[in-house]
Amino acid sequence: MIGCSGALLAATLVGVGAGTAASSPAPSKAQLVTIDIPAPPGEVAPKWLSYPAPPRANVLLPPGYNPRKHYPLVVFLNGLDLDYDSYAQYGLTKPFDHLDAIVVMPEGGNGWFTDWWNDGERGSPSWESYELQTVIPAILARYPIRPQRRYHALIGISMGGLGATYLGGRLPGFFGSVASLSGFVDTQWNATVVQPAMAVFSEAESKGDNDPDPIYGPPYGFYATGHNPTTLAANLKYSRVFESTGTGIPSKADPDPGPFALQEEQIIYPMSQNYDAALVAAGVDVTYEVHPGGHDIPDFLNEIKAMLRWGLFDPVRNEPRSWDNQTVARRGELWDIGYRFASPPTQIVTFSQAGTVLSISAAGSAVTIPTDTGCTIHASTPTTIDLSGHTCR
Repeated sequence: MIGCSGALLAATLVGVGAGTAASSPAPSKAQLVTIDIPAPPGEVAPKWLSYPAPPRANVLLPPGYNPRKHYPLVVFLNGLDLDYDSYAQYGLTKPFDHLDAIVVMPEGGNGWFTDWWNDGERGSPSWESYELQTVIPAILARYPIRPQRRYHALIGISMGGLGATYLGGRLPGFFGSVASLSGFVDTQWNATVVQPAMAVFSEAESKGDNDPDPIYGPPYGFYATGHNPTTLAANLKYSRVFESTGTGIPSKADPDPGPFALQEEQIIYPMSQNYDAALVAAGVDVTYEVHPGGHDIPDFLNEIKAMLRWGLFDPVRNEPRSWDNQTVARRGELWDIGYRFASPPTQIVTFSQAGTVLSISAAGSAVTIPTDTGCTIHASTPTTIDLSGHTCR
């Protein structure tokens, strides 16, 4: 069993390993390999890892892997008190052994897949920047991945479910499917208790971070709200979402879950109910499965199997003409729009595109937008930009 300290659940999020080019003939079985994905200076300090730096990832290569063939991609995020190798150790990669896809399990530490608030400095650890701006490009540079978003899935268990649902909304043009299995998907549910506990279980104080709210800042502040998957449900408007949770009732797979039943019943289940309601209200294509079970390996294994039956690579819309996205990130990519603020936003920022017209709400900062024509647009916020009207001089 995987334990969770105190009131907070034990999240299991493991990365799937990626390997080197297969020898000839291609292996008949899936291969698990470990690679290094170093973090840029100051992004993820060694103290946040459970092993010597640099951060690692496991990659599961499918049977018959051929580096000249392009494959779907699954990014599988780890949970609390786990690392890149935990899913393999607990047997949670087995259902993927016959999936014709590359499954990558990157390191996520106990970082909640967030660039930590740190009293407004938003410095190290910077887990969301690491996953989006370092891990994803490294995977694409190293492995032959199919380019269409329908073939890119982001999934996770527990804390990894938080990572999948939040980061999927930060890179909506890349990930077509998102899955949360017993996920920590409403970080403002009972926030004055939950968020300080998140810092405790990340061992923030013992690692030298004495900020009282190091991860999100004030529990109901703009930065916390701008990282809450339930609040940001509409960011996944054009994604397929699979969500599952146990009720805490013992299951056939786990007839004696002990404290893991309470974690699922009293934390994960109510969070999942809130998240599902938000997804439905936002018009998201969501499949929500509620089942008996606690917050433990046998139940996670059944949730993975149910997710694979749902299907990770079904068709999705590629380039919607109109979309909205809310963020507190300083830089990122929304569909075909890249952005960078001159300074970190001081409030939740809404990006809205209708045709060629892009609107950006007040951010407390100027913004830079590169265009397809090679121009760079600099504007104060709020602003409305007709992207078709800009030509390079």
